Amino acid sequence: MSEDIWAGVRERVLRVAQRSGADKVFGARGHGFRLGPVMSEEQVRALEVELGVGLPAQYRSFLLQVGAGGAGPDYGLMTPTLDDDGWQWRGVGLAYPAQTTRAELAGRPFAAEALGSQLASLEVREPEREAFASDEEFRRTYAAWDARYEELYDAQEAGAVFLSEQGCGYASLLVMTGPHRGTVWEDLRPMDRGIEPIGHDFGYWYRSWLERTEQQLGT
Repeated sequence: MSEDIWAGVRERVLRVAQRSGADKVFGARGHGFRLGPVMSEEQVRALEVELGVGLPAQYRSFLLQVGAGGAGPDYGLMTPTLDDDGWQWRGVGLAYPAQTTRAELAGRPFAAEALGSQLASLEVREPEREAFASDEEFRRTYAAWDARYEELYDAQEAGAVFLSEQGCGYASLLVMTGPHRGTVWEDLRPMDRGIEPIGHDFGYWYRSWLERTEQQLGT
């Protein structure tokens, strides 16, 4: 897809906001069909410098043509913002934001699949009290196991941006680096799964949401 996929999309989103029943669409309570202003080329380049890689093409053109964040799938899109701590994706104007993502973290290699396998292997080796001669030895071993678990768990988030909150702790992520860059994944860890691909790129994901919404409201 070229950046032409975004022609007229901002206007369509804002038009949907005027339709009767728009407030009943799933996620509307989070974003109210409000779109943030588009980003300038200068802002996007500054973000990419801190990210350390170029933004995925479809997402980059979205920021330049449609908006920096706001109305979108789930409870709305997080917005790249610059503050004293650098560039971060924040829930500007969202009632139910996803977790904040720092650009430095998003620019690291994305390895959620491999790390998920390592976590699964680690889980089956969780220390049990019965295997240790003393409470002290068990606590020490368990603390080391738990620290490694947390390290792997958090490392799954590298190389991606928490783009939108789905509710109940689930989220949609956009991969920024590696062979999967530009694709959308879901954080299903609250249901003891992993960070998994939905099988679509950002452009398809966003436009499909808009088309479904228009059909629902008869736009």
